[in-house]
Amino acid sequence: MRILVYADNASWLKQLRGLADKLEAEACALVFDGNLVEEASRLFSRVYYSSLQAFNPLQAAHVAAKALEKCNPDIMAAPCTNKGRIVAGLFSALSGGLPVSDVISVEAEGEELRVKRLVFGGTASASLRVNVPAVLCVSPGAMPEATYRGSIGVVEELRAESAGGIEVEFKAREAVGVEPDKADVVVVAGRGVKRREDLSMIRELAELLGGAWSVTRPLAADYGWSDTWIGISGLSIAPRLYIGVGVSGQPHHMMGVRGAKIIVAVNKDPNAPIFNEADYGIIGDLYKVLPVLIRRLKERGA
Repeated sequence: MRILVYADNASWLKQLRGLADKLEAEACALVFDGNLVEEASRLFSRVYYSSLQAFNPLQAAHVAAKALEKCNPDIMAAPCTNKGRIVAGLFSALSGGLPVSDVISVEAEGEELRVKRLVFGGTASASLRVNVPAVLCVSPGAMPEATYRGSIGVVEELRAESAGGIEVEFKAREAVGVEPDKADVVVVAGRGVKRREDLSMIRELAELLGGAWSVTRPLAADYGWSDTWIGISGLSIAPRLYIGVGVSGQPHHMMGVRGAKIIVAVNKDPNAPIFNEADYGIIGDLYKVLPVLIRRLKERGA
């Protein structure tokens, strides 16, 4: 069995290599970032790459088609990220493989795969039998990270053809310091935060804890207070510590933080759903709780 994986950072390369090892599959990798080539070559026997200055689905499709022709995989895998879902869709369209998203477990059974995926916003899982070729969109943290191989894989550059006939405008994201999906500590603001300027408390708390900050979907998509958000339709995170400030804890948000080791909630509503998920909870007004917490952290030197 042969697998072709796409990854957009080093952690995903290791996770998807872990999937290949679990399936005892011969593995190839596809990357669109030249800076990942060396990392990928230490994990995969063959690496295909094309340095796209900006991610363009049409150019990505041309490169993916070449990679599929050269690798001829039974399984294609990509991360459940914004780009990963796009590439998984390209893999599916180009190969005819059945796409399965939010994958948390895969077992090989002869010529079939037994796949477990999240359903109902991550509150339950379903088991499927999938014939190859198959396209798997893997959930963050679902696969163990593989260790480096003793040998260096073969690297082959695949040149992207001109996209032609399309203009894409890219807007730079607002700088937020540490990225939430890479931080050990993440502080998230919910609709309990009344004003945009009050996010300064969220940022300060995150900085004192050496972590990152973000918001829930309504604050980003409805109010425009941030370019990204945490949840099923945004970023999925798996920090050591998650602190939800004024976050109600709706399923679509909590699915994005299900990988957190410890969940702390601050909410004045004792019946807020987040308290059903939290390891520790503070029932109180965030405008009274956060200033005290920030002051105590400063006193203790954070």
